Amino acid sequence: MSDSITASGSGGQQTARIIAVQPREIKEAAFRSLCAAGADPVEAQEGGLAVLRAEAEAHAGLRLLEELLNADWTTPTRPTAAKDSSWVGGTLRELDCTGQPALRTALQLLDLAADAPDGEMSVTRTAQARIPGLLWNDLVLRRTASLGRRIIIATTHGGEARDYEDTTNYLTVRNGALSATQSPASEAVTALIPQTTGHGTVVVVLPEPVHTHPETTNIPPKALKMREKEWQSMYQMSRKYLVPDA
Repeated sequence: MSDSITASGSGGQQTARIIAVQPREIKEAAFRSLCAAGADPVEAQEGGLAVLRAEAEAHAGLRLLEELLNADWTTPTRPTAAKDSSWVGGTLRELDCTGQPALRTALQLLDLAADAPDGEMSVTRTAQARIPGLLWNDLVLRRTASLGRRIIIATTHGGEARDYEDTTNYLTVRNGALSATQSPASEAVTALIPQTTGHGTVVVVLPEPVHTHPETTNIPPKALKMREKEWQSMYQMSRKYLVPDA
């Protein structure tokens, strides 16, 4: 199944073919591409789900995949380097993620923040980590549902790139849907944001329960319409990873 749309270009009108692609194919292509780059299967699985959501909700699957691949995946995986910091509010960990891929950093931040006793606020933060917003959109929604507790992501951007202003953004799940704002979540959270002119990320897991069923975070198994050129690019990336014959 396919159809076409007409788009304006510098040389007049250009026809861009739109094709129907099954969600599992998009997720599989992203998984294979990340594995080929050097991600481990768990990282690649998480990345594949995020790429699928980016495509389903914003037609930005290829853009997110390219951002995730644009990292030094050749560096061997090292143990998570985090240290506890003194804080009266609960558990606070500082993550050292220098030079590692953004996908790996995001997963480590979430895992560390979620590893806290019930009823206790937990915070993990790191400096100099610019993580794609499209990645957080998926991870926060699914992790909030599986954990059953509110997660707040606070990100600061240094402003040296066109798409990043000197501002702080907050992302959380409310009433089963993602909510993004530039208003501080609370003074307590604001105080934990790294004071830096570069990039910083803070992941806060609150004791507050969130009743979002994990099934509601799944992308429906319905074919998605993609630009054929973008799907072909994604598919060709995935061909670098070949599954050996059984």
